[in-house]
Parts: sequence; structure tokens; C-alpha cells
Amino acid sequence: VGSTHTDEDFTEICRVGTAAAKYGAHRIIFCLPFFGYSTMERAVRPGEIVTAKINARMLSQLPHGDVRNCFLMLDLHTSGLVHYFEGECLRFELYAESVLTEAVKKLNLSDFIFASADLGRPLWVETFAKKFGTSIALVRKSRDFEETKIHDVIGDVNGKNVIIYDDMLRSAKTAVDAANAYLEKGALAIYLVASHGAFNDDKAIELLEYSKIQKVIITNSHPMSNHQRVVRSSQFSKFVVKDVSHLFVDAIKKLTEEKG
Repeated sequence: VGSTHTDEDFTEICRVGTAAAKYGAHRIIFCLPFFGYSTMERAVRPGEIVTAKINARMLSQLPHGDVRNCFLMLDLHTSGLVHYFEGECLRFELYAESVLTEAVKKLNLSDFIFASADLGRPLWVETFAKKFGTSIALVRKSRDFEETKIHDVIGDVNGKNVIIYDDMLRSAKTAVDAANAYLEKGALAIYLVASHGAFNDDKAIELLEYSKIQKVIITNSHPMSNHQRVVRSSQFSKFVVKDVSHLFVDAIKKLTEEKG
């Protein structure tokens, strides 16, 4: 079990996996709740390195035991990442949808709408909206180097509680900017739901702490979910960290019950 959010952690996963195979492991199952560098899944400009693909190929080449290796990942930035793995290894994407759905239910909100932080997650937002029978809202933005500008809000949020979904929070600026845009359009309150609290640093957590967002719901898929500021803020109900370990336990049980 480990994260691959840094080169050091990725290398450690490779070392442990190699050692396990060398010393006679029958089967090696890699639980990777957060697949690092997943936003680097394509080359936008000539010469850019597709790090996510390179890392997946490296993991695919790790030695195995009597049975082929298996990789379990959670809410990938792009589902197509599983196809970057090569050879006979098994690779599966698990979903935190059920965990996040229960967390949303516990908010006990009335007259709410699901929304995105940008135009990048409309399908996930629509999935949650269908589950709860609500409509959706989106924000349209443009990026000029490091500066991001929000141009418009698509959908009616006036007088409604807005639940923003994003797959991961890093700088958190996109989510906070979207929250402010929805509030300017008349939203009553903003709640933020994300699969991965992959915060870049303390500043990202602080930005959320002092934002107008009422509550931030994340899973414990990333080491930063255990950051002291997140833990402290959760005591005052700003952050809610949901456990996803049972999703991996269930998947492992199914795998080990299979023959071969």
C-alpha cells in the first residue's frame, strides 16, 4: 500500500515490489489510492514528457510472483490511465462514488445543485446530479500561463446550495475561484467534494480554511489528508475526511478468492 505522488514514494513502491517477488511472494497486489503525476497524462506541447504513461510502464515491468501483479487505483484523473499499463499485469480503477455519496447525504441539504470547478469534470458532476435528482452548473474559464480567468457561470444557482465536485485538490485555487463565482451569481452556500486532497502545500489548505466554502469533503487517499491542519480543521467541521480503505479490502478479497 502506498502513494506515488513523489518520485521518492514511487521508487519505494518499485523497491518493495521487487523485493517481495525476489523473496518468494505468491502474488503481489499494489494498492495505490493516489496515482501520482496523473495530470501529466498527455503531451500538450512538443517535447513534453508523458510522466503518467512512463510510470505506468515502469510499474508494469516489475517482477511478479507465481501470479501476475495487480494494481488497484482510485478515481484516476483520466480513466484511460489504466491502459498505459502493459503486459499481463492486472489493473483496476476503484471508485469513491459510494463513499462521497454517503457524505453528501449527511449534509442534509435542501434545494441543492451539483457543480464543477471548471469544464473538466462534467460527467462526474452529472453522475452525482442524477443520483440525487438535481440539475448541474458549470463555470467556464480560460488559462493564460499561470493566470486563470472565469468568464461565465452556466446554470442557475441563485438561491441554491451548491456542491462542487472535483477529482483532486492541489492548489485549491480553481475550486475557491469557482465557489466565489457561484456566490456572485446568488448561491446560498458552497460545499466542496473531492476524491483526493492532494494539496500542494500548507497554503492550499489555508486557502480553503479561510474561503467562503462551508465544508470540504475529501477521502484519505493522499498523505496530505492526514496533515495536521486538515486534522485540526476537521475538529471544527471545516474538513471531513472519509475512509476508503474498505474499497481496497473488498477488491483484494475478490482477487484472492479467484483461482490463479
